[in-house]
Amino acid sequence: MAVREYLMIFLSVWIVISAVLSPSTEVFLTVTLIGILITLDVGEFYLPEETKEGLKYSAYFLLLVFLVVVAMKVYEILSG
Repeated sequence: MAVREYLMIFLSVWIVISAVLSPSTEVFLTVTLIGILITLDVGEFYLPEETKEGLKYSAYFLLLVFLVVVAMKVYEILSG
């Protein structure tokens, strides 16, 4: 098997385990973001360009979701 196949298997297993073990959607999305960032960092030289672009856009979207979740939690703490 090629390194890129191992990276995709890693990311798939990471996401499935995260979905099963995460107590909330926010935690799942955050852990998924971490898995994508790990995959991008380790697989920078092994992944095809179109796969890297897709993962980067997914990471940008999940980073935006993460920022919204953090803002909502800060607002909840400050208002309560």
